[in-house]
Amino acid sequence: MGIKNYIKMLCIFLVLGLLCETAAAQVSGSEGNRIWDENSDQNLTYTWTPQTYSGFYYDLDTGEGSETMTVQLTSGSRSIDRNGLQYETRPINTQFEFGNWGSYQVIGFMAERYFAGYTENSSFIKDDVSVISDGQLSKILIDSNDKKSLYTGSSLILEEGYSLNIVEVDVNGNTVWVQLEKDGNVIDDGFLSANNDYVYKTQLGDTEDVPLIAVHLAQVFSGTETNAVFVDGIFQISDKYVQIENGDRFGKMEISSTSSSGIAMKNRDSITLSKGNTIDIMGKLGFVVADASELRFAPIVETSEPGTYELRGTVYDEASNTTVWTPFNFEGFYYNIDENISTESLTLKGGINGRSINDEDLVYSSTPALVKFEHGGWGSYEVVGFMADKYFAGYPDNTLGNSKSVSVLSDDILAKVLIDDDNKKSMFTGSSMALENGYSLKASEVDVNGERVLFELYKDGKLLDSGIVAQNGDYVYEANIGGAEDVPMIAVHVSTVFRSQETDAVFIEGVFQISDDYLELSQGDSFGRMEVSTISSSGIIMKNKDSISLSKGNTIDLMGNVKFKVADSSTLRFYPFVEFESAAQDQLEIEIPEVFVVGQPAEIRVTARNISVSDVDILFEGKSIGTTGDGGNLTYTPVQAGSFTLSANKAGYISGTKDVDIVGAGVMKLLLSVSPKTVRVGDQISMKVADSVGNKPVSGVDVYFGGQKIEGQTGANGSVSYWVTSPGTYTVNATKAGYEEGKTVIEVSEDKANFEYSDLSIEPASVKGGDAVAIKVNVANTGNIAGETKVELLINNESVDSNTTSLEAGASTVVEFSHTEKTAGTYTVGVGDLSGSYDVTKSTPFLGGTATLGILAMAFILLRKRRD
Repeated sequence: MGIKNYIKMLCIFLVLGLLCETAAAQVSGSEGNRIWDENSDQNLTYTWTPQTYSGFYYDLDTGEGSETMTVQLTSGSRSIDRNGLQYETRPINTQFEFGNWGSYQVIGFMAERYFAGYTENSSFIKDDVSVISDGQLSKILIDSNDKKSLYTGSSLILEEGYSLNIVEVDVNGNTVWVQLEKDGNVIDDGFLSANNDYVYKTQLGDTEDVPLIAVHLAQVFSGTETNAVFVDGIFQISDKYVQIENGDRFGKMEISSTSSSGIAMKNRDSITLSKGNTIDIMGKLGFVVADASELRFAPIVETSEPGTYELRGTVYDEASNTTVWTPFNFEGFYYNIDENISTESLTLKGGINGRSINDEDLVYSSTPALVKFEHGGWGSYEVVGFMADKYFAGYPDNTLGNSKSVSVLSDDILAKVLIDDDNKKSMFTGSSMALENGYSLKASEVDVNGERVLFELYKDGKLLDSGIVAQNGDYVYEANIGGAEDVPMIAVHVSTVFRSQETDAVFIEGVFQISDDYLELSQGDSFGRMEVSTISSSGIIMKNKDSISLSKGNTIDLMGNVKFKVADSSTLRFYPFVEFESAAQDQLEIEIPEVFVVGQPAEIRVTARNISVSDVDILFEGKSIGTTGDGGNLTYTPVQAGSFTLSANKAGYISGTKDVDIVGAGVMKLLLSVSPKTVRVGDQISMKVADSVGNKPVSGVDVYFGGQKIEGQTGANGSVSYWVTSPGTYTVNATKAGYEEGKTVIEVSEDKANFEYSDLSIEPASVKGGDAVAIKVNVANTGNIAGETKVELLINNESVDSNTTSLEAGASTVVEFSHTEKTAGTYTVGVGDLSGSYDVTKSTPFLGGTATLGILAMAFILLRKRRD
């Protein structure tokens, strides 16, 4: 065999070996995917880990996760036998956001993050404190290194009714007097100097002297006009803890062991994986089961509470070497579990080159597919996932009154699917249902026979369309979207029309809407780091147009909502993720009187999209008090006075909450309101006080601003004015003999520019000595006036360059630096509060022309000898 053929064969074997190794790393029969599918090559004993399931707690920088869950299935069965589902979790160390405090112990428990204890590395304690040793877990409420400015009389508002009040700064500006309040009552105080910690300790269950709140005071300032305190570290855990011990049950699971080393649980009874069910396993963790004949299910975490959630893909690291992400291992991509429909994939074709992804080595593709409407009577439509968002691609024949098929993707257009639900709703004559993008649908009138309803469609308050719909019929609004004409954009199914002597109502059980603000695509378009290479009715393909540097600690905007998060570690570790606001479902809103009175019936009304919602479970302090009727109403008669919380829950909706004040019979509470709603330094505010019975103005009321009584009392109109001189968060109180105190909290902002940094980019991640790296950072002015800032570049904590940038309020820009180092090593990069790193390798010695010619001549001689 000739040497050329030998080398060629060796290369082929090497490539095949690498491909096999990569494939083996991507597919594991016992773990690796979020979805378990009986038609996939997966073991009946299957494990979900923090590296593969985004619901479990995971520290990317250390590569440590807390939770694992293993299921033991039986072939052909839809049941998990007793003890067939095992869950384990253990405490791990994590760094405080405020770096000078060191670390503490955190533990994931039932897919939520809890505090487990302080260690010797926690700077503001002397001895270890382990609450998990006493079978207790507390939620971590705040862990922040955000910088805040507090002024005398203002408060640092914490969670669970706590606030840290800045009472006074001494004349020398050396010491500040602070008071800690809980629900308006002072429970602690202290005198602190700059660069010190305020720490509040209390007994938490059986554990004594647990630091519940820690606040780092960076500076104390005393001026001629104002006194201020600057805070740059806040940590708070909940005083409401979860008590656990062997035998305790949480949903379907029972604790089998608990200690300082961790917690283990097993299912006490069998669990049936019925078609189409969502099964509550424990806490917010459940299983969603496909409504299909084949068994397909996945763990899910309830995200009904409003907030921002991160959905991540399987972690790439040196052990797993994951190079393909699909909806099976990346929850952010579009997936329909009932129909097993997925459209998106992200593939690392060429692997990783050091810490970089080479040009066109990252390939994203998405192919459209038919998916059923949530309202079953409408059939199917074409959907395509694009950059982790759900888009409408077209309709097949005879859909929503259209005789011919419609493909907007053929016209290089995508429109977001805004609403697709079959929740039952009730509308009354004259009421309007709020849709997306400024649209609303009004039930204008029901005919005299109670068989048809006149709908009026509005866009931004202007009448756009009208139509008459009979019972069990559809209202459909068509519009042109780009080059596609007469596309059904809004569809509403009317199940029942009702007319009576007192009220007319319309009952709806299907709503579909696509956006008229469409996305137009063409070859060569760029989205973040990716560029469209092909687009047709068959799908979309994008590739990275330039190399992507995976610098330590970086978050990389890849495309649209999809990002890469890279570990701040010498070990290369990263994952794709998307962040989403919990708003995919309708938000339940609770409408109540300002004050309830003991013994007097009060109306509670629940709406979503401005229309009434029936069958909503109403909870008072966590206990059900009934469900709403067809009008969305529930009458409740309170039996005790105080401040309480109402909750509204219904499947398919985001839960709503509302605080309610209840006063005793014959007691009047002072209702306090402040205007304007947005208050800035230098504003004169008006504080109006009324009674809780007739909402009538109350005169002679003493009003306190930030704990200081203001001059004068409320007049005949119930109002008193005050000039605001300092920014901050302030409590306003209203008191008068014979009335229950009124209270509100206001935020006073100052006119200032505020600069925030994001998207630090360091490219390439590795260079030879003497070669430059390009450093980019996005700078945004989040303040309310224009301003100027000096953007400094730090290398190994030393300032090496700067750029002065001026920005209008709300504007942003990208600041660029070029930096060169000659000596080999790892260099840290700092800009603002962001950091990353890059590596410098030894440069290759330059060979002169004579030496180069000599080497070439020697190579020629050796080649000639081999031929001879």
